[in-house]
Amino acid sequence: MRFRRFLYAFLCLLPLAAGLSPAAAQQDGGRKRQQKASLLYLEGVKRQNLGTLREAARLYEAAIRQVPEHAAAYYRLSGIARMIDDPTASLRYARRAYELDTACRDYADNYARMLTVTGDYKAADSLFSMLLERDPSDFETMSLLALLKLETGLPAEALALIDTAEIRGGIRPPMVDIKRQALIRTERYAEAFDYMSEVCMQMPGEAGFRIQLAELAAALRRDSVAVANYRAAIELDSAGLAPRMALAEYYRIKGMWPEYPEALVPVFAHADFPAKAKKEYFDTYVRTYPEVYRRYFVQMVRLADAVLQAAPDDPDAREFYAGHLIYSGQFDLAHKYLTSQIGEGNAPLKFYRDVIEMAQFREQPDTVAEYIRLARQRFPRDPELGMTILFTQFQAGDTLAAVATAREVIRRSENDSITSSAYGFCGDMAHLRGDDKAAFRYYRQALKLTPDSPVVLNNFAYYLSEKGRDLEKALEMSARANELDPQNATYLDTQAWVLYRLGRYEEAQTLMRQALVLDTSNSAELLLHYGDILYGLGKTFMAKTYWQRALEAGADGRAIEERLRSLEK
Repeated sequence: MRFRRFLYAFLCLLPLAAGLSPAAAQQDGGRKRQQKASLLYLEGVKRQNLGTLREAARLYEAAIRQVPEHAAAYYRLSGIARMIDDPTASLRYARRAYELDTACRDYADNYARMLTVTGDYKAADSLFSMLLERDPSDFETMSLLALLKLETGLPAEALALIDTAEIRGGIRPPMVDIKRQALIRTERYAEAFDYMSEVCMQMPGEAGFRIQLAELAAALRRDSVAVANYRAAIELDSAGLAPRMALAEYYRIKGMWPEYPEALVPVFAHADFPAKAKKEYFDTYVRTYPEVYRRYFVQMVRLADAVLQAAPDDPDAREFYAGHLIYSGQFDLAHKYLTSQIGEGNAPLKFYRDVIEMAQFREQPDTVAEYIRLARQRFPRDPELGMTILFTQFQAGDTLAAVATAREVIRRSENDSITSSAYGFCGDMAHLRGDDKAAFRYYRQALKLTPDSPVVLNNFAYYLSEKGRDLEKALEMSARANELDPQNATYLDTQAWVLYRLGRYEEAQTLMRQALVLDTSNSAELLLHYGDILYGLGKTFMAKTYWQRALEAGADGRAIEERLRSLEK
């Protein structure tokens, strides 16, 4: 009886369940997936706004698993990939979002931008053009398309787009630079100048436009107009670095001294210009100027003071200031500054090395010994300090101790450049004591670590030339050293000497002439070599002249006498 009642109830319910068709059930499941995808997507947006991009990306991917046609999630994933600098993934997501909804302007715009970033300019041009057809008043798209035209070598088309935009809405700041560049690339410099003059009249408070006008004036040799606009830019942006740097660069390019270093003082005093970048700039453009410290000592002092005052605790600023004192020959001040920094306990190894090298130069062995001791206490296993110590030992005549230190550096150093230098030094010492086998082995080890070390290449080549072996290999190495470090008198001398040993006297003479012009030390060895080369060419009178000059410069008297006797035969 109980079973019959259960069966009856089941049969009564059966039509209700059967009444839910498969299509309706699928639709219901689709709604649930859509709702879940929406919740996941909204949570992803929340996480993205909080900056947790990885979590946001996982939520967007989960939304796509629920609804594979979720265009908004693909769009958001494209943005995240762009933020983390993965343009390939960003393009893939952008393409999918656009394919799912071609009518959405944001998806099309993002896809066009990513096509541009990844270098598919033709497809990007087509997409931007389509967006512009949909909305001819979309100035942002017009600006992007104009920039794309400019960068793909179509400046005339870029100008046409911007002219259309300006007719409709006047001069627009985002388009000014594009139009200026387009006019310059079509060599319409006067028009570019007139255009920027009009821009500055309409937007008198924009320092950047003043700088661009000044640059055009400088190119057109309207120097007074250029300087006036650079100064106007500085007044408009009194705290900015860009206008001050622009004026300094103007003076540098024009070769105007002392205006150039004077203009650099506020640049070097600016906190937005990192001390390391200041040092690199100074070494590249200022210190290379002939006799800069003698001619413009006051300006150099002001520059160094500005760097230190802008960042007194910055290690690069302190190193710049110390270097200035040394370069300018203010050794007492340099010693005082460096030793005070060392005494405070926060000095880098370079400060110890500078004190040691200055003391060597000034022949103060006690100071050398003291600061080597202090440096060893602070940097007990530093291979760079080891190199300083070994050269100190070598200059003091203690070659055995120097070689022992070099071997210690080789054991401890993890820096290939330093290890290579130590091997090279051991090679030089082996060469001096006549241990050819060891010299060859050490040089080979040095080049294995740093195949493009000009010092090792040069020394190994010279060693081979002295031994008269592997001269073609020696020529190859010496030529490479000169490629790596051109205008080096010592390296030119080596290559010339190898050519001499190969019997290629005329080529040797050409290179040796260059070496003698570049040599500022009146090297006895270079003079002696040139005399030998001239003798090889049969120019005995000139050979004798240069041998005598070599003798006066300190060459070995017996070697000179042997050469002079050969002339009497």
